[in-house]
Amino acid sequence: MNYSKSELHRRLRAVFESAGYRRYKMSKFEEYDLYAENKDFLVSENVLTFTDLDGRLMALKPDVTLSIVKNCPEEGIEKLYYHENVYRAAGLSFKEIAQAGLECIGKIDEYCVCEVLALAAQSLRTISESYELAVSHLGLMRQALEAAGLNEPAKKEAFRLIGDKNSDGLGQLLKREQIDGDASEKLLKLSQLDLPAEDASGEIRKLLSELAPQDSIDLFCDTCELLGSEFSSAVRVDFSTVGDLRYYSGIFFKGYIDGVPSGVLSGGQYDGLMKKLKKSARAIGFALYLDALDPLFEDGQDVDADILLLYKDNVPAAEIFKAKKALSENGESVCAMSSRPDNMKFRKIYTVDGSGVRRVE
Repeated sequence: MNYSKSELHRRLRAVFESAGYRRYKMSKFEEYDLYAENKDFLVSENVLTFTDLDGRLMALKPDVTLSIVKNCPEEGIEKLYYHENVYRAAGLSFKEIAQAGLECIGKIDEYCVCEVLALAAQSLRTISESYELAVSHLGLMRQALEAAGLNEPAKKEAFRLIGDKNSDGLGQLLKREQIDGDASEKLLKLSQLDLPAEDASGEIRKLLSELAPQDSIDLFCDTCELLGSEFSSAVRVDFSTVGDLRYYSGIFFKGYIDGVPSGVLSGGQYDGLMKKLKKSARAIGFALYLDALDPLFEDGQDVDADILLLYKDNVPAAEIFKAKKALSENGESVCAMSSRPDNMKFRKIYTVDGSGVRRVE
């Protein structure tokens, strides 16, 4: 990555705002009950709590989505993005973790789903040209497992095996449950499906034609084809990409960046969470784990400001302001100082004096 964290944040904001999403700002605290009642939705059950002056048990927020959903209106549609810190257990201590993401809540239609997926892909591409967005559809997979004859416990086990990419275990489960040979073969192939989105429709239709409603298949295939046309092979259909079935009900996706060992983005349609919170609206969104990107900055490219502007004591303040304004026109951050600090890092260094502005490093 050839720019700083602050520049990355600015570029991500530009991606979100270009689609009409507005910034959501929230308090660092939330009543603990919200998280206690939805621990399954959290990455960790450990929540940092304290007693407020009025006696209420409060929590430093471990999640942004729950707070947004709690406060969303029942009517209309909300398109929100955020850049917040959350507080989660990491080993034997709590850690402040930076997150960015967005939520689309309300009357979710095909366009909303495609838009959120496209914004997820754009966010990844903003970080690196070497990225991948893996997309699956938990609703279609659930319907296929039900149509094949699996009961609820067997479905849960099947999803676990699919997420673990354990084809042998899934085959044994289907055999044990005496699933028809043709249906079993299709389910095994579906669980292993991993193709560029633009090439996946034919295989999806072939494998699901007798196991899921045709209109749902058509809708997912249309989405895949649209994403494939926009992002080529960077968006893939991978049915081993699974999330918590108690909350995620339809499309689910994860994002990866070359050079980062773990996934950096996760999202999907979470109608199950909306129902649990007694909300009639539907919702889809994603979170981008900014701290996971730290390996990309380990080569010294992470800086305190993009540009250091050094000025002599005799340079008028007006000239310094003029030079700083010119250097920041492309959105880069500029720190003006009379001497170079030892404890700060910059990508570029300029000087301003009576002869003008020039780059020295």
